Amino acid sequence: MKQGRILFAFMFLLTVTSLSVFAQVPLADNMPASGVLGTTDFITNTNYASPSTTTLSEPAGVAVDPTTGKLFVADRDNRRVLRWSSADKMVNGSAAEAVLGQPDFVTRTRNTGGLSAATTNDPVGVFVDANGRLWVADMTNNRVLRFDNASTIASASPANGVLGQPDFVTNTAGVTANKMTTPTGVFVDGNGTLWVADRANNRVLRFANAATIANGAAADGVLGQADFVSATTGLTASTMNAPWGVNVDVAGRLWVADRVNNRVLRFDNAASKANGAAADGVIGEPDFTTSVFNKTRGGLGEPRGVATDAAGRLYVVDEGNTRVMVYNNAAGLANGPNANNVLGQTDFNSDLSSPISASSLNYPLSIFIDNANNNIWLPDIYNHRVLRYSVSNLPVELVSFTATVISGKVELSWSTATEKNNAGFAIEKNVNNVWNQIGYVKGQGTSTERKNYSFTENATTGKYQYRLKQIDYDGKFEYSNVVEATVGLTVDDYKLGQNYPNPFNPNTTITFALKNTEHATVTVHNMLGQTVETLFSGIATGNEVYSLTFDAKNLSSGIYFYTLRSESMNEVRKMSLMK
Repeated sequence: MKQGRILFAFMFLLTVTSLSVFAQVPLADNMPASGVLGTTDFITNTNYASPSTTTLSEPAGVAVDPTTGKLFVADRDNRRVLRWSSADKMVNGSAAEAVLGQPDFVTRTRNTGGLSAATTNDPVGVFVDANGRLWVADMTNNRVLRFDNASTIASASPANGVLGQPDFVTNTAGVTANKMTTPTGVFVDGNGTLWVADRANNRVLRFANAATIANGAAADGVLGQADFVSATTGLTASTMNAPWGVNVDVAGRLWVADRVNNRVLRFDNAASKANGAAADGVIGEPDFTTSVFNKTRGGLGEPRGVATDAAGRLYVVDEGNTRVMVYNNAAGLANGPNANNVLGQTDFNSDLSSPISASSLNYPLSIFIDNANNNIWLPDIYNHRVLRYSVSNLPVELVSFTATVISGKVELSWSTATEKNNAGFAIEKNVNNVWNQIGYVKGQGTSTERKNYSFTENATTGKYQYRLKQIDYDGKFEYSNVVEATVGLTVDDYKLGQNYPNPFNPNTTITFALKNTEHATVTVHNMLGQTVETLFSGIATGNEVYSLTFDAKNLSSGIYFYTLRSESMNEVRKMSLMK
């Protein structure tokens, strides 16, 4: 641990680092998949009514364990969940190593042997949290199952917990805080909060500390309905119609595929939203009161799946149009934006189920972004397969991007590890929610050596946002993450800053500042609340920035929290260690 102080009287320093932001997913329209499960090649389509270790029938959900790298697929029509040993290294048509929901690999009966903790009926949504727990939306059983230590348990193991039902032998539908009706999407955010798309009840349920609550526990929050006993459809900023997929990005924004309303809703600071709160943004429609099935670049047709990556991109599985839409810098977009890329179609105006190939789709249902391995996983339901899009061959790899404020000037610095056909970088600044180019720095063309760049701007007191637009010689471009800089002190500067970089491996920097001189402590703890390190404990001088370095080389990947406690402040933030 290292710590230091920076006097506000001389300068205020704010640095935000974004790792491999150009490298994350350099997509091309209609790009082909690089791997497939459920079949041995990209041109075979057979509805496998006789299940095995290598076949799938209408796969609906996919997830990767962030710690072990194992892959889980909700094989819906076979009423089971399959597990593969290594998501990143499998060859086409690889055999699964374990099965859940059925007694073996060749059985596909609904609730085989009777409704229990070891059976499933049309599983559609799957997610593995930071502690290796598998969550399964067991749709027709009107429940969500939890399997602890999912990557190591044996085939046919029973679930350890259930929500939506009081026990493992009940599956009645209902509209209360304790019940569900055909849940489809599941997601666990960095705080351990479970989000469930309760489809037929036209709502999304929120369960805080989901792993520790009892079977059949009540949800603590609901969106899409004003209370826990309503299930009406609606077309407003606070209502939904058959929501299917859910995702929470690293900033705590909830994204909901509001299927029948042909849109995706965005809820900022979702964990703190009151019941029935209005959405903050919409994609697929120009406003919150329009619903048109649309196959244009700005429209959607019954979207089902949503996912976000570390670069701030939003991926929408536009099932009705047989495609996946990709939106760069999604959180900052105005309502009804155009997509930047499309998968599964040759252009934004097509919705055809083309002859089966590595680049075609036949009604995809969900999507999972494996940031650790630069893979996109996509269940292609009516082709009875799961596709993997590998994006590890990177044209330009940005390894850092920082903003530093010294003596009223903002200095932007960035570095690349590799470059290919890089014409240069346009520097863009957000002014009144409009991005304007304020400069340009020439690139190095093609290079395998680290290159360093910088740009300096004079600035008056205020907060500013910057991004880079990396441009290839052929005109193609990618945006970086956004960094912020504050010139001069405001009341908001007396706080615990977000760590940077985030995610990190293994070091990250944490800053804090107090208005008055007082005793303060900064500690890091894990998901169980156990303290793993004390970064600061002592008297902190007011009007000074403290910069602390956290070294996590001896810790495992996952979500961690850091806390600032003083006489005047008590703040908690989360960070992600990704090894």
